[in-house]
Formats: sequence, C-alpha cells, structure tokens
Amino acid sequence: MKILVETLFLNKIPTLQIVPVDGQHSPVIVFIPGYGGTKETGLSIGCQLARQGFFFMAFDPLYHGQRSDPRLGNSADPDLGSIYPPEMGMDTFYTMNRIIWQCLEDVRSLLKSVEDDGRADLTSCGVTGLSMGGYASYLVFANLAEMKAAVPMIGIPNFTRRWKDLLDECAFSNPDWAQAIENKASETNERTQFIEQIDPYSKLKQIAPKALLMMNCDFDTDQPKHYAIDCYRELLPAYQGNKENLKLNIYPAGHQVTPEMEDDAAAWFTRHLLGTGRDCL
Repeated sequence: MKILVETLFLNKIPTLQIVPVDGQHSPVIVFIPGYGGTKETGLSIGCQLARQGFFFMAFDPLYHGQRSDPRLGNSADPDLGSIYPPEMGMDTFYTMNRIIWQCLEDVRSLLKSVEDDGRADLTSCGVTGLSMGGYASYLVFANLAEMKAAVPMIGIPNFTRRWKDLLDECAFSNPDWAQAIENKASETNERTQFIEQIDPYSKLKQIAPKALLMMNCDFDTDQPKHYAIDCYRELLPAYQGNKENLKLNIYPAGHQVTPEMEDDAAAWFTRHLLGTGRDCL
C-alpha cells in the first residue's frame, strides 16, 4: 500500500501525518512521544499503521520539537519556577505532568482539525505513545469518547501514586531532600492537587470495556512495571465478559520500545479498530 508522509501545522500544532494514499474513512491513531522526543519518534510505527489502513497523526507536545522552550531542559532552574534541589528530579516530573495535561487539549484540537477530512474516521480512534506519551495516552483514552482503543507504552496509569512515591523516595533517601520538601510544603500540596485533578486512574474503570493494551518492561527503573500490574488487577472485574479488551504485556527490556512492542501495538489496533489481524501475545 502506498502511503503519504507529510509534516504540517494543524491548529498551530506541529504534526506528522502518515496516511494511505487512497484511504477513505480510516480510523485515526494519535501518537505522543516521550519527554524530550518529537513527532518524528512515531515514524516507524506510523508507517506500519498507515500501511494497514490507519490515518496516523503524531505531534510535538508543548515545549518539544518545533514548540521548543527552555523550560523543557531547564525545569530545575529556580528562575523558571523550580522549587526543589535539581538532583531530586521532582520539578522535571511536575513539568512533565503539565505537558501531559496540555497533550489532552492538543489531541482534542488535532481531531477537530481533521473532522472534515474524508480520509479520517473520527468515530473509531486510538491513541498510543511512549514514556511521557504513555502517561498521556492513559489521559487521552480516559477523557475522549472518540478513543476506542489505546496502547500506552512504558508509562504509568496512576499519576498521583507515582508523584507521592517519588516524593517519599526522595525524603527517605536524603535528609536534605526531606527538608527541602518540608520547606516547600504549601507548593508541594498545590502540585499534588494539580496531579490529582488530572489523574486518569479512576476513570479507567468507568470507560471499560474499551480496548486497552498496557505495555511495560521487566527492567525499566524509570517507569516501573508494578504500577501497570496493580492497574491491571484492579481493572479486571470491569472487563468481565470482555477480557479480550484488556491486556498487560511485559517485555524483557529496559526503558525502551522494541520492534516487537510496535508490532503488538499495530496488531492491537488492527484487531480492535479494523476487526482483523492476529492476537497480541
């Protein structure tokens, strides 16, 4: 199948589109890159999906790629709003969550921008992404009714728990960091409230049995797999009678997306949005 690859601005968002040349009413798949990545990160899986008949869109999130901003690489700079010692990484994690929240609005905007494009079928959409994009995939999936399938890769579904765990890890491992958190108790509380407000975790049960494939890796210390395992256990009762729509795959890798993971993601979307293809192992 011939495909068209192009970059363009849609509603001022830098976007990569990969679509079948002769495609009509193709299900839309949105891809969200990881922290520091760009829309071009999605080229490999995007070409694979377009060849299978999907309308693929990737974009540069806030502060990324063609939306570059110093806050991305300097989130620990006090002049840019940091409040913790830079070695903690907590300002970076908070910045990431603010970007993730904007991703939801960006995806809404992108879908609206193609609603009159006859090549795109907005009644049957999917979302995927890696790391930060995995987090954002959970958020988009939980909040947009158009999303019928999702494959969050090497991300975490429970934003609040991860934030609080990281705060505890910092406090328990270093007394200076514990003091820094205590000194910024009010600001920390405000940040916690923001993350609680955007956290998609409770909504995942409500949207069952929409098709969700969670992908994590055995040796990933950046985004540990146990959050996804716990989520899978809690979601299982909501998928009774539709167990084929919920799956957790754990791969023998670190914090990375492998070709096998891309193949399994493509198979998931093909099966659940096109009704064809193989099962995901």
